[in-house]
Amino acid sequence: MDTVTHTGAEDAVPRNGVDVLTDHQLHWRNVARSFADEVVRPVAAELDAKVDPAESFSWEIVEEADRRNLRCVPLPEEMGGAGTDAVANSVMLEEIAAADMGVSVVLAQTWKFIQLLQELGTEDQCDRWLSRLAANPRGLLAASFTEPVAGSDNVLPYAGADGGLRTRAVKVGGGWVLNGEKRYISNSNRSDFILCFARTTDDQPVAESVTLFIVDSKAEGVSFGKIHDKIGERLANNSEIFYKDVFVPDEDLLGEPDTAMSNVARLLRASNAYAAACTLGVAREAFDRAIEHCRIRVQGGKPIIDHEIIRVELADMYVSLDLARTYIRRAAAASDRQDLPFDPKLAVIPKLAASQIAFDVTRRALEMFGGAGVMREVGMEKLLRDATIFLHSDGTNGIMRKKVGADLAANGNRRTLWQS
Repeated sequence: MDTVTHTGAEDAVPRNGVDVLTDHQLHWRNVARSFADEVVRPVAAELDAKVDPAESFSWEIVEEADRRNLRCVPLPEEMGGAGTDAVANSVMLEEIAAADMGVSVVLAQTWKFIQLLQELGTEDQCDRWLSRLAANPRGLLAASFTEPVAGSDNVLPYAGADGGLRTRAVKVGGGWVLNGEKRYISNSNRSDFILCFARTTDDQPVAESVTLFIVDSKAEGVSFGKIHDKIGERLANNSEIFYKDVFVPDEDLLGEPDTAMSNVARLLRASNAYAAACTLGVAREAFDRAIEHCRIRVQGGKPIIDHEIIRVELADMYVSLDLARTYIRRAAAASDRQDLPFDPKLAVIPKLAASQIAFDVTRRALEMFGGAGVMREVGMEKLLRDATIFLHSDGTNGIMRKKVGADLAANGNRRTLWQS
């Protein structure tokens, strides 16, 4: 099924003073919806079906995103962007993910690291790197974090000096030398430049010993290994990265040494809201397709949407989707308010809740198609594969729960933006 009729599920925004969209946000939602429907949706199934994951990626889609000013939309207007905030970005990602999750992830990675560079970078770094990114119609960003021996230890983060990432940066005259290996990195092999997380102090836990570096993806000593063959989200590439004696000049150190983890926690507060928006878009698409199917599929002498059991299922799914969306909008709105205290649980719960809801809603939607639901030509099985991704990506949900529990133990149920 290539097209769907928008049911209104995507517009069900609680009118509580936090989630009402501005005209600017609505404009960019519509730009993203047109891009999704006109550019991504017609080719998503074909690209997803490619056996070689490298062939699932589309530069044509990236270039069309550039033409529609979506590729670097969070940049300020003077740099060619639109200065979109976290709420607008999450709204756009949901729209794009409804057409294909992989494309939404390609843009989400670029957008959030644009925002990190804007906040943390020096004037010189922003002028050099963000101007270069804006000028390149294929410019994408990646951040190399996960390693073969360090995934959850980085995200929690683990408090021992023996855990966490092992990529090492050693100070030399005029700069630093990087050595290490990364894996599962989104956009890595497609990136213009990379934000590399590297250990700069050996005897401290990861939270106090990691530094960020801006690395040209074509720098000497940077190489890319296999492209990981994922179950879903196939229109985004993830690959290994190898750093072999890579020299990074002092002017490309991002922030102060050993402060990368605290800076990311402070400045990328919407990161999990973006991940949640991507997985929510998949579930919304599954829900829309299920309603269309239930209206035309006749069993027991009437369309199956007229059977009470189906209506109750759809009601549960609708409520769950709106709960996930409400959390995303709340977290995004709170992240935009740098002048107010931020509940760290809001940096975790949107992805935790949305990924579980998306998987459940997509599974239930598939079941409404009966035997047809598992047939590739129908398209529902692709959505279920995509919905699987964020049960693990951006931190496993087990680790997400542990982070929420740790904050509750330390701080209790602190008041949040929308409770004040």
